[in-house]
Amino acid sequence: MATGRPRPTPELLERLRAGKRELHAEQRDLSLPEKVRQLLALQKIDYAIRSARGELEPWQVPWDIEP
Repeated sequence: MATGRPRPTPELLERLRAGKRELHAEQRDLSLPEKVRQLLALQKIDYAIRSARGELEPWQVPWDIEP
């Protein structure tokens, strides 16, 4: 049997799930312009990672717009 990291405890899993629920509740209450701003910021991060790995297709390049 392989030895590796120990399994997370039930308490840790519940804290992680509670944090995720809280984050989703906060995101749900954001305005649409703020949601779009966050989406564009994440797309720019994704683009930087993907372009570092190789050439992208034209449809994979994010639009150069600001919310």
